[in-house]
Amino acid sequence: MNLFHYRLIDTAGGEIGIISDARPEIELGECVRLPDGSGGTVVDVYDDEYGKEGNVEATLAVEE
Repeated sequence: MNLFHYRLIDTAGGEIGIISDARPEIELGECVRLPDGSGGTVVDVYDDEYGKEGNVEATLAVEE
């Protein structure tokens, strides 16, 4: 199984961390597991060149 890497940020823009997920694409409203084991809902997806910086699929803004 391939894992895809995503950068997570909070709604204020602070970095939460990098996660690995089996989904090649994560969309608005989907849930992700945060590095501390809790869950969050994706409220914005940045998949442009800046959002992919650092070899991640996208940067996801999450609401905890």
